[in-house]
Amino acid sequence: MSAASRAAVPMMLSRFRGALVGSVLGDCIGGEFEGTVDVPLDRVLQHLSTLEDDADGETLRYSDDTAMMRCVADSLLIRMGFDERDMAQRFAKEFKNQPNRGYGSGVVQVLRKLASPTLMDVFQPARAQFSGRGSFGNGGAMRAAPFALAFRNIADVRKYSRLGAMLTHACSLGYNGAVLQALAVHLALQGALALPTDFIDKLISEMEELEKEEAGQHDANALNSAELPYCSRLHRVKELMDKSSVSIEEVISELGNGIAALESVPTAIFCALRCLEARDGLPEEFGGVERTIAYSLALGGDTDTIACMAGAIAGAHYGIESIPQSWQNSSEGVVEADDLAERLHKLYNLGDPSASR
Repeated sequence: MSAASRAAVPMMLSRFRGALVGSVLGDCIGGEFEGTVDVPLDRVLQHLSTLEDDADGETLRYSDDTAMMRCVADSLLIRMGFDERDMAQRFAKEFKNQPNRGYGSGVVQVLRKLASPTLMDVFQPARAQFSGRGSFGNGGAMRAAPFALAFRNIADVRKYSRLGAMLTHACSLGYNGAVLQALAVHLALQGALALPTDFIDKLISEMEELEKEEAGQHDANALNSAELPYCSRLHRVKELMDKSSVSIEEVISELGNGIAALESVPTAIFCALRCLEARDGLPEEFGGVERTIAYSLALGGDTDTIACMAGAIAGAHYGIESIPQSWQNSSEGVVEADDLAERLHKLYNLGDPSASR
């Protein structure tokens, strides 16, 4: 092994750890502002300042975002790849054991059906939701990061993140959001955020192929969305990236901050891109992950999930060293996420796990 190859291994491990820990931190820290319409930046910074003094601080709880993400990671590790029945059963068991993690009413119905020992088709409960239209929420996207950490091949990341999301989100606007999030983390792991324009162009290219499928066209028409809804939003992301100054109000107006995947996944991607450099109003000493999570919270709305997704992307880019230990100490589930990341790193370096499963 060359010196360059030896150096790449720990760097990649750092990115894996950063992705999952960043995801959990975004979830835990973002929970403070979930559902809040107006979140002044000074209020965000005040909240973040309390994380620096963790001696007597209360541990921030994770939500269903992290609970389900852990199920995804555990299943991929135990089964050495994607196993829809195993993953579905883990979702159902996790909800039964800890139902008070903020699960939405729609997914609760699906999880209860997935718990049935007589269920033959684990995708059926999600397909039956909302009169057969399926959910277009961001619940599949919020847990998508482990797919990027388990599969080397981008085609496998696309395939299995989509199937994993379809266990609860059968509308293409739901599962394509999960694919987009997984692809963003996948590219960030490779260092693609170093060239932001190329990064967003690659995402547009990947999503264009997906959205031209029949199901995507049908769902976009039924919900009065653009013909290629995610491509359209990503082009808006690109336009906002080119502006020297963008207000919070403009980001919300152009990209959204809601519970729909279309109104949150592109937003999370923009947060990570916008915070590659220092930003006015954010402390100079903040690193990239800190900036990204702080900026995500200032958008209000579905803050825990947007910060969770943005934290995963930023963490995959900057690595674990960029995340303050005090933030890690303040949040529930960080140690477990770090362990899952190390195990997924080992699986990743074995090659494509069960790609033919």
